[in-house]
Amino acid sequence: MRLSEASAHLGSFSARIKEEPSHLQTNIGSEGQIGMSWISSTAIKAADATLSTCPSPYEKRCLLQLLAAADFGDGGSAAARYRRLYWKINLAEPSLRKNDDLHLGNETLDDASLLTALEENMQWEQARNWARQLEASGGPWKSTFHQVTETQAESMVAEWKEFLWDVPEERVALWGHCQTLFIRYSYPALQAGMFFLKHAEAVEKDLPARELHEMLLLSLQWLSGMITQSNPVYPLHLLREIETRVWLLAVESEAQGKSEGEISLTGSSQNPLTGNISNIIDRTASIITKMDNHINSMKNRTVEKYDAREPLHRNQVLDSSSSTVTIGSSKTKRRAKGYAPSRRPMVDQVDKGPEPEDSFNSPNLRNDVQLQDESLKIEISFSKWEERIGPGELERAVLSLLEFGQISAAKQLQQKLSPGQMPSELILVDVALRLAAMSTPTSQIPIAMLDEELLSVIQSYTLIDQHLIYPLQVLETLATVFIEGSGRGLCKRIIAVVKAANVLGLSFSEAFGKHPIELLQLLSLKAQESLEEANLLVQTHHMPAASIAQILAESFLKGLLAAHRGGYMDSQKEEGPAPLLWRFSDFLKWAELCPSEPEVGHALMRLVITGQEIPLACEVELLILSHHFYKSSACLDGVDVLVALAATRVEAYVSEGDFACLARLITGVGNFYALNFILGILIENGQLDLLLQKYSAAADPTTGSTEAVRGFRMAVLTSLKHFNPYDLDAFAMVYSHFDMKHETASLLESRAEQAALQWFECYDRDQNADLLESMRYYIEAAEVHSSIDAGNKTRRACAQASLVSLQIRIPDSKWLNLSETNARRALVEQSRFLEALIVAEAYGLNQPTEWALVLWNQMLNPELTEEFVAEFVAVLPLQPSMLIELARFYRAEVAARGDQSQFSVWLTGGGLPAEWAKYLGRSFRCLLKRTRDLRLRLQLAITATGFTDVVDACMKALDRVSDTAAPLVLRKGHGGAYLPLM
Repeated sequence: MRLSEASAHLGSFSARIKEEPSHLQTNIGSEGQIGMSWISSTAIKAADATLSTCPSPYEKRCLLQLLAAADFGDGGSAAARYRRLYWKINLAEPSLRKNDDLHLGNETLDDASLLTALEENMQWEQARNWARQLEASGGPWKSTFHQVTETQAESMVAEWKEFLWDVPEERVALWGHCQTLFIRYSYPALQAGMFFLKHAEAVEKDLPARELHEMLLLSLQWLSGMITQSNPVYPLHLLREIETRVWLLAVESEAQGKSEGEISLTGSSQNPLTGNISNIIDRTASIITKMDNHINSMKNRTVEKYDAREPLHRNQVLDSSSSTVTIGSSKTKRRAKGYAPSRRPMVDQVDKGPEPEDSFNSPNLRNDVQLQDESLKIEISFSKWEERIGPGELERAVLSLLEFGQISAAKQLQQKLSPGQMPSELILVDVALRLAAMSTPTSQIPIAMLDEELLSVIQSYTLIDQHLIYPLQVLETLATVFIEGSGRGLCKRIIAVVKAANVLGLSFSEAFGKHPIELLQLLSLKAQESLEEANLLVQTHHMPAASIAQILAESFLKGLLAAHRGGYMDSQKEEGPAPLLWRFSDFLKWAELCPSEPEVGHALMRLVITGQEIPLACEVELLILSHHFYKSSACLDGVDVLVALAATRVEAYVSEGDFACLARLITGVGNFYALNFILGILIENGQLDLLLQKYSAAADPTTGSTEAVRGFRMAVLTSLKHFNPYDLDAFAMVYSHFDMKHETASLLESRAEQAALQWFECYDRDQNADLLESMRYYIEAAEVHSSIDAGNKTRRACAQASLVSLQIRIPDSKWLNLSETNARRALVEQSRFLEALIVAEAYGLNQPTEWALVLWNQMLNPELTEEFVAEFVAVLPLQPSMLIELARFYRAEVAARGDQSQFSVWLTGGGLPAEWAKYLGRSFRCLLKRTRDLRLRLQLAITATGFTDVVDACMKALDRVSDTAAPLVLRKGHGGAYLPLM
């Protein structure tokens, strides 16, 4: 038969079955109903028989598909069974799998083997669907769905341990995933809590206290019924012991977090019950308070419903309520540890979903008795947790909570586990709080105002000699009474809050009720009066570095805005918007409160990025301070972000024409390499003078380094050369500002040369303004050179100034910018010594060999020679080498020309006068006369020849002196002066 025909037959059968009940009920009555059940059972047996004879799994699957859609008149139980068999055959038969993604092997699997195979291949959704099918069949498959969930969680733990256990974030994520899995599939609260307890014990030695605390806290929430909003599924005395352990781990985690500088709880956001509480102590207190409220509300509901149903279920309620009281108030006796129940029986005894609100009512009060039996079994496996919680551990947990300021939690924990005992530290804390409430800045309290209890405690620890006490002094004394780690930290925090409240003018109760961050924020608004109190507050309270930095940044911005409105921004003097925080020096002191300098930079930058309508001047100050902290902490990422932000903000500054802020930014930040574009903008817009003024105002002579000054100078000069290379006035301003003597002198000389060139381009004899300017520049350059003891450069500048003056006096001749040959020619042609000396100094020709040619050119004119030599001797010495050179010139000239006295004038060579020999001799005699050294004069006369009288006179004078006489032998001359003979 074809599938379509079989489907039609079964459809017709189902329709007839649906029609038969009404017909039989009206005509036949009860006999018809018996017939209907017989028809259904017969049809089911026939269908089963047909299934058993199917030759192939494919045909069997087709028949099961048809039977699952048929109605056998039995309420759908047969159809449900056929649907389960159809679902199973698709998975269990290897030949029917389209693609073997499940990897279930090649053998036909039974129900249990199929479930196991799906779990082993991590096909959790398929396994969960198959578990639902099995649970619907009843029998031994109860709680199979929850077993799949547990197996999946265990598989996740095993996989994480193998691959990701070394990463703390992944470990925290693992327990978060398990928590999400249990909530999604309504895993029983008892099993979920025991899961976390079991794994917490297994990995206790390998995990830090913070992660272990998270696991136990999750377990506590499940076992108390807080997550499922049901009754507690664990004995109350065991819940309290786990709670104690949770408190101990919370305190240990908080201490470790403070020592490591951690602020937020890792992975806390993965628990939906934690909220946004960052402090682990506060978070634990919040969760345990919710847990206690939940347990109490469940008890109240139980009592109310018990009272309402007491007439109907008196005996059952009496029995179950007694068992409930036993669970909640006393510990059950230990059983032998040899009994270890298997996993499946324990799972079977636990309901799979959240309990309804009336779970404590009459039919369900048997769950309490069952809970007590379950707890006896659970104690066997988890007795180690109880063994770790003794009186010493309880006291340590209470005192640790006290140290961290959890006074209510400490008292509650003490009341829950040991109400008969009260540590003395709790009494001292109460006394400290009462004294703090009485404290004021100048408070003196009469002893008579104290009650007996408070006075007795104070007298037991401090000596009171007067009738007045100072609460703050008593508090400081009590702080030394506490043991470190057992309340001393809390007492110190109380003292810090008292001092902060006195400065702020608040009552202690109001200040103590505020968060420490809020107190710090209020203190920062009185920056010039409360630094000491703020420092004590930060030392005694644990505050996130980011929060401290944010408060300081916001307070600084408020001070800056006030200073900007009052016009105090340009001066860091005493006057200003006191007592706000707005000066750099004050902010640097307050910034020491924050343990992380990058956080301060981030907070300041965040104000710039997110702030709206902040004045540009205030924005610049924030950027400068931010860069200071980034630089001091070597936070390169922060510096990069700041530079990028400054680049985007420059356009706003330029469009507003606020170049003063730009200059303040570049000089205050000091990062001239990264912000070089700002220098270019300022120089292009003619704001160089403003830039130098801002740098002088920002430079700190005590801390400013030579490297920083050099860096700014090089950056400015580089920008000048790039954007305005011909603005010599700007260069002169920079050189003068930085006292650059050599560069200033070079610039002056360059400007002098340019002025001279301008005059030559015009070459107007009557207009010598350019030459006068050139002369002034040379004189100024000489003055600069002389100030740095640069003698040669000073002489050269003076010589150039003299040469310019010569050009002004004799404009018809060119004296400036001569070549070496032309300069020598001009020097030789000079008839006056002063002009010749100017040329010689200006062109570096002031040498004996050069002057020999100049003097020789004057020899044919004895009158000029005598005048020239007289001026020469007054300024320069007659060097022997020069005189000998002139003697040789003379002898060569005489020898070359010979005796021309018998020739006519027109035969004289070179156009020389007829008496040239006479003139040469006369001029040379002038030189001999000016030579004081007799030996040199004798040598010159012999070399030149023709001066026998001079030779005789010298020989006669030398005959009077021995050959060994020193050159200092003197003779008396005219006027009584002594002249050297040699």
